Amino acid sequence: MRYIGSKAVEAMLMEAVCAPAPGLVDRYNSGAHTDMDIFTFMRSTAALGPAMYSCAACGYMHEDSPSALLRRIRPIGRQAETDMFVATDGVNTQKGLLFVMGILCAATGAVYHQVYGYEKAITAEKILAYVKEMCRNLVAEELGAMQIDEGAMTAGQRLFKQYGIRGIRGEVEDGLPAVLYAGLPAYEEAKQAGFSNDVVLLHTLLALMTVVEDTTIVHRHNLTFLRDVQADAQRIMSLGGALTEEGFQAIVDLDANYSSRRISPGGSADLLAVTHFLYEVTA
Repeated sequence: MRYIGSKAVEAMLMEAVCAPAPGLVDRYNSGAHTDMDIFTFMRSTAALGPAMYSCAACGYMHEDSPSALLRRIRPIGRQAETDMFVATDGVNTQKGLLFVMGILCAATGAVYHQVYGYEKAITAEKILAYVKEMCRNLVAEELGAMQIDEGAMTAGQRLFKQYGIRGIRGEVEDGLPAVLYAGLPAYEEAKQAGFSNDVVLLHTLLALMTVVEDTTIVHRHNLTFLRDVQADAQRIMSLGGALTEEGFQAIVDLDANYSSRRISPGGSADLLAVTHFLYEVTA
């Protein structure tokens, strides 16, 4: 289970440093953010590492239903969130990524346990099918039936009420289709063509940005901004994404544009880390 935890940390770091990531913190700049930089992400990732191992271990030892596993790892997530805020002096760097990567680590641990000794392949499809079972009815339970005062709502709750956007809860409830059908194919395309890590990750990020219902963007701006971001990403992918000179230059230009306008596709960035993680643990 140390392997699963270490691959989760690796995925968080790879997402943080890949550059030029449009509007995101990377090793070149802080993008659309004024309260964090690459070093904030390094501290945050280090603080979350133990939780990734713990979630994987919980999954591996779990004997009950997938939904029971989600309940079991929640205290790990709450403690990890506290650890993250201590490490970053209160800055929310990776709360969304903690949520989804914790679930992925637990699901991966559970699937490893199921196939151990049977010489069966560990596939992304198997892991994501388990995620889907873990998170069955999550949106209805956490968003759909809520009776919360407007002032006490989280960003995700408010956006669900206002737009019907299900965010990362909807993604995991559906088994992360954006990763399975957009992220992983783009990642594999770039990887098999022999491109560098930066290019592989950026190409994957743009593919994800074409489809992800990114609540980070809608929270900062509105739904129209999200549709514009999806259209921008689709235009760049039509140029070949990060795999062509024209597409790569368009990504460079988009980074400058989004950074100046404070547009940050943070939800897509989280799923980029998930994509890298799944590729590595199933390779």
